[in-house]
Amino acid sequence: MNIFIKSKMFKTATAAVAAGLLLAGCSSEGSSGSAETAEGYPNKQIQLMLPWGAGGDSDVIARTINKYLEEELDVKIVVTNMGGGGGTIGAQEFMKQNPDGYSMLAGHDSIAVSHLMGKADFSYDDFEPVSLMTTANQLIATNVANDWENMQDVVDELKENPESISFGASIGSTTHIVPLGIMDSQDVKFNIVAYEGTAQRTQALLGNHLDLGSTTIPAAKEYMKANQLKMLGIASEERNPALPDIPTLKEQGIDFVNATNRGYFFPKDTPQEIVDVMDEALKNVAENPEFIKEMEAMGVDVNYKDTEEYTNYLEDDVEHLEGMLTRQNIIEK
Repeated sequence: MNIFIKSKMFKTATAAVAAGLLLAGCSSEGSSGSAETAEGYPNKQIQLMLPWGAGGDSDVIARTINKYLEEELDVKIVVTNMGGGGGTIGAQEFMKQNPDGYSMLAGHDSIAVSHLMGKADFSYDDFEPVSLMTTANQLIATNVANDWENMQDVVDELKENPESISFGASIGSTTHIVPLGIMDSQDVKFNIVAYEGTAQRTQALLGNHLDLGSTTIPAAKEYMKANQLKMLGIASEERNPALPDIPTLKEQGIDFVNATNRGYFFPKDTPQEIVDVMDEALKNVAENPEFIKEMEAMGVDVNYKDTEEYTNYLEDDVEHLEGMLTRQNIIEK
């Protein structure tokens, strides 16, 4: 069964084309575009495309992984941030790179979401999955000045006054799934407001220009400590040890679990031997006690899956998302 639906062609922004010139040197001048074998791989720096802006969760987590991965591979890993389009602009640019193992993409669930919602003409099967590395469950945040103490308060209000509560999200990306998933579970309706990224959404929450928004522990901790934002729930199976006082949505009667699952991809047709080398290196990083400790301090779970497991996970993810988006009338089967 083909689990990927057709979507409109995604047009890369002019600015991204200019920024894409930064990636021209990702492969050596002698590269003909044909992939190398794994013999001696890697023997030069690797370019990592991060299709989001600097300073966000994905950036911080990827750079932390890089620190350990460089030790495993004994080569430098250089990050190129190319934000915009909910991650689609950088991922689209990445698809132009040679499948030689020296260009890698840090990706997450937004690849599938953007494809299913018609924001991109590519999905997971246009890349070579390598490994899943981390999972960060979504928190529901609001300004401390608001009266809601938990998500049940929010649901009750929405049942009385549909669309009376705004929920900020990057349309067509992972944060869009959070309000949709709650709506799907509780048969309520938010007023979903578009924000390009975490930074914009957080500033709107801090100014109380936005009622609710999803965030993650790394992005939220400093604002919680400063008593500027409060968390109404976390979309996880169990409470997170980093925030043990925050109840899960399930505890509050909302049967919805959601997380940002971050992994790594090579360009399509990268040789399996090279994929295997990188997968083994990432496995070693995931098992490193110091790396695990750093992730735990951020409130992020290390959730390593090898290439085969990750590929199967991605296929299941698309089916799950497609079902939910169909029920919410966002897409048609």
